[in-house]
Amino acid sequence: MAFFLYVTTIVVGTLSALLYAPLKREATILGFFRPLGSWQNVHGIENHAIDGTVACEDLHYHEPSDMLYSACGGDIEKAAGWFPGAGSLDHPENPWYGTLVVINPKTMKSQKLTLTDFEGPFVTHGISIYNSPSDFETVYIYAVNHIPNPLWTASSSAQPKAASRIELFVHTVGSNTAKHLRSISHPLIRTPNDLLALSEREFLVTNDHYYRDGFMRVVEEFSHSAWTEVVHVHLVDSTNVSASVSLNSIPNNNGLGWGPNQQVLISSALAATLYFSKLEGGYNKTLSVTHSIRADGVVDNPSFFSDPWAGIDGKDYSGYLLPGLGRPIEFLGNYKDPTGKAPISSIVWYVPAMAGEEERGSQVTQPRLLFSDNGSSLRGATTAVIVPIDPATNEGRREGWLFVTGVIAPHMLATKIDFATALSSAAE
Repeated sequence: MAFFLYVTTIVVGTLSALLYAPLKREATILGFFRPLGSWQNVHGIENHAIDGTVACEDLHYHEPSDMLYSACGGDIEKAAGWFPGAGSLDHPENPWYGTLVVINPKTMKSQKLTLTDFEGPFVTHGISIYNSPSDFETVYIYAVNHIPNPLWTASSSAQPKAASRIELFVHTVGSNTAKHLRSISHPLIRTPNDLLALSEREFLVTNDHYYRDGFMRVVEEFSHSAWTEVVHVHLVDSTNVSASVSLNSIPNNNGLGWGPNQQVLISSALAATLYFSKLEGGYNKTLSVTHSIRADGVVDNPSFFSDPWAGIDGKDYSGYLLPGLGRPIEFLGNYKDPTGKAPISSIVWYVPAMAGEEERGSQVTQPRLLFSDNGSSLRGATTAVIVPIDPATNEGRREGWLFVTGVIAPHMLATKIDFATALSSAAE
């Protein structure tokens, strides 16, 4: 008996030691160590709420035109009942009719684009933009659309509730319209989250879950099972689509983004990890992961800030932005608040460019906190983008605007940051 107790003590002690670190990390990611009562809001020098940007999940900066592109749902109350991206599938009869939005980072004004040859519904999520190197005025916009499945009925579970697909639009810079070119569906596009445009006929898309809803979706999320994939899609002609799996080794694939030198960024949301990868192959492209870096919270759509004035003072502030939720434990309960007021906290981390280098990436041990909000100014961060300010127009100061979006936020937020203060680790 004594021997049995002795062995049991050793086994329990050993298992506790082995499990302590991963359990502590899970608790940190979920926000148990970030009580709202002690939350510290970290903003920039000044803030601007952008009107006309309700429920915008994704955001991309088009450098040639100095404009930002997003897709916005425009109706938080409807999102509470129908947004398959968050597992909300209760009211397929009442989807939102969103649109594409262009934001001018100088005036802080937004413009909703009129979508021609398109009726909707348009349940927006991730987007990606592309222009030919020889034509900066023509912008192709890929956008996720979580439409209800017309074949689903309450009496039959043979069909999924959502028939999510990708919409392709074309827009001329400066116009107030976007023409719908086609809707893109394929059996491999099941639970699309984010997109990465490779050309006007080719893109990558993440499936963020294998299970659309229910208990197994929760199991999938918290077990970090690699049941999701990145899919490469090719538009063969005006009607045909081919698709293949590019990567299937990452759990809970979520956001996609470009790093330097055609590097592809992939976020694993609840694993709180950013993966760096290379795009390889010909017609059917594959992704090979080179390395990764971990954060202390959910990571959504990653982006890379390329400092255009790196040489003027000898400092390069280029780096990666990782937006996410500071307390995911509050998301499920507060997401479905139809008023859009229940707090969902936000965090944006910054990682210097060296983190993306396979040889030096291991030297970056912890992302730097760049933005933090308890949900009062920005609700549930999903994307962050830096638009730099030309020092020649800014008395030589190295500053920029950090734009942060939220899929169920009443607006996106722009906060001015001082690079030397906020991004100092990049120049050390």
